[in-house]
Amino acid sequence: MTPLAVWILSSIAAVLAPALELRAAEPFFETGTVIRSQEAPFYHNAYPTVARLTSGRLLAVFGAYSRDQSSALVAATISDDGGRTWSRAKQIVDNPGLWDGDPNIIVDGSRTFVYVTTRVVKLTTIDKSTVFMTKTEDDGEHWSTPVEIFMPKRYVAGKQHKGLRLGDGTLLMGYSWDLWAEKGTPARTEGEMNIAAGILRSNDGIHWRPFGELHVWIPKMTPYSTNGLDEPSIVELADGEILMLLRTGSSRHYESRSRDGGLTWVPPKPSSLTGHNTPTGLWRLDRSEEVIAIWNNSPVYRRPLSVAISADGGRTWSIPRNVAESDGPQVSYPSITQAADGTFVALWQQQLPQGGRDIRRARFNRDWVLGE
Repeated sequence: MTPLAVWILSSIAAVLAPALELRAAEPFFETGTVIRSQEAPFYHNAYPTVARLTSGRLLAVFGAYSRDQSSALVAATISDDGGRTWSRAKQIVDNPGLWDGDPNIIVDGSRTFVYVTTRVVKLTTIDKSTVFMTKTEDDGEHWSTPVEIFMPKRYVAGKQHKGLRLGDGTLLMGYSWDLWAEKGTPARTEGEMNIAAGILRSNDGIHWRPFGELHVWIPKMTPYSTNGLDEPSIVELADGEILMLLRTGSSRHYESRSRDGGLTWVPPKPSSLTGHNTPTGLWRLDRSEEVIAIWNNSPVYRRPLSVAISADGGRTWSIPRNVAESDGPQVSYPSITQAADGTFVALWQQQLPQGGRDIRRARFNRDWVLGE
């Protein structure tokens, strides 16, 4: 190729590059259904968690419950096209005669762990739960036999969000527990529970040590909401600080931070996110200092479901954009990750007016979130 031809092609590329970048950055947003409500056991599909595996494949786990709530199991589904389509759900934890739910995911290199909270089907008091672990080493094709994992508290819940793997290989999992159960006077309903939250640390995904006991007394907005701090979600910021956002019965989410890998935490305080009695999903953008949150942006209701991006470690957020709206039924318990191409993939439970719940999904990019 002559020097003149090279110059001409370079000039054309320079002219087209801004247009191509603009096209690549055009905002987009789409929604769909991952799991539809149907007959048992997939009538009530709830509490989804989605994660990107090391291979780039997306894994989602969720609880599946029968119409009469007499049976409950945890199932998994896979996406190989960035969250557009999902495989048929596969049961991965189903303890006969027990209630399995509240799953979370920790990606540890080629291994992926899923942890499930298990209890008796009909509770007269919220007294005790156990946690089972199953893992896959082939991207969700096969799963190990679930084994019980020791937990330091009697009734452990609120760990359905993704855990973290730190740079030194330490695994972190947020969790919460009922203080009344610890005292031997368990609550009868969720609204009577008094919840504290903290972090679990592990080197192998099997043996866990607790750190932190975060708790506040704050006025509740509704009688059925929990007291204290519940369902922590965690994200590691670019500078190594860990941000934790927590569900409360007030009209604000609370936050706490750790500078030493979860060993110690600053006292919890109200965050800048409005929210009531619902959890938040968090994800740090690939190769970025930004963090995205997905949550119910309401001081009372579990609707709408919104997203926003923070460029300062969760201290301030962009103007919320609604991912899902509702005139009554809840759209809640969100989880979010990024596909290999950078697209955000969010999952949540969608309560249906006629009964039952779907697992719904949305795909969108940063420019849509920021309205650019």
